[in-house]
Amino acid sequence: MEDLKDILYDDVEQKFIELQDKKKKRKIRWRRVKNIVVLTVLAVGTIYFASDYSKVKSLSVSGNTYYTDKDILHMADLSYETRYVIMPKFMIQWNLGKYDLIDSVDVIKNLQGAIQLEVHEKKILGSITDKDGKTYVIVCGKEKQPFEKYEVDEDHMASLVHYPKLGNFDDENMQKLVDAFTLNKREVSAELIAMISEIQPYSRSYDKHMVKLVMQDGNTLYSAYDGIPLLNDYKQVLRSSSKSHVCLELDETNASIYERECK
Repeated sequence: MEDLKDILYDDVEQKFIELQDKKKKRKIRWRRVKNIVVLTVLAVGTIYFASDYSKVKSLSVSGNTYYTDKDILHMADLSYETRYVIMPKFMIQWNLGKYDLIDSVDVIKNLQGAIQLEVHEKKILGSITDKDGKTYVIVCGKEKQPFEKYEVDEDHMASLVHYPKLGNFDDENMQKLVDAFTLNKREVSAELIAMISEIQPYSRSYDKHMVKLVMQDGNTLYSAYDGIPLLNDYKQVLRSSSKSHVCLELDETNASIYERECK
């Protein structure tokens, strides 16, 4: 009876040992498979990143006016040598968000290696030359927010052609001017601002604080600050008139734009 027990015990022990051996062999095989997969991934990744296939295939920039396309790509740290996978959207947005005149950026990446940047610059009302001889751009804040002033470097002087030249407004009247262009629901668009060549202080006997706007098309507009939102109707006025180099009055009281004598 004891011999039978010994035989059964030895048989169970042998099966247990064999089962343990199988588990060890299975672990070894699985470890080898994992090592092979890891090495394969590393090899493929190394080959991919060492090849031109990992580089950006297409770069496009839109929405920018003050900054050139070349500026934007340099500021975003993007080029055709950039590795597409290791340049995530948030990094591009963070790179560009460091610059004073960038409001926000929309980044579109597709699986073909293309990166599209839709740039939203802060709204620039125009440029001034200060008493120190330096040139600055006046940047509008949101409605009723203080304006900002940034110095223009030599590299961006050419960009000022897109904005009106501003006259000698003191800070109080400059703020009134900015507020007039950013009035809620009646904000004057950047497209219309680009149609203005100059904005100068102007006065009459009954109103010492008015503005004179010289347009790119040769027309001259006169307005109090509260009449400036009527600029949104300027294109419609142009379509209904065949005249050029005329003087127009922006009349907020009657919500109209009418022709007046040039003096």
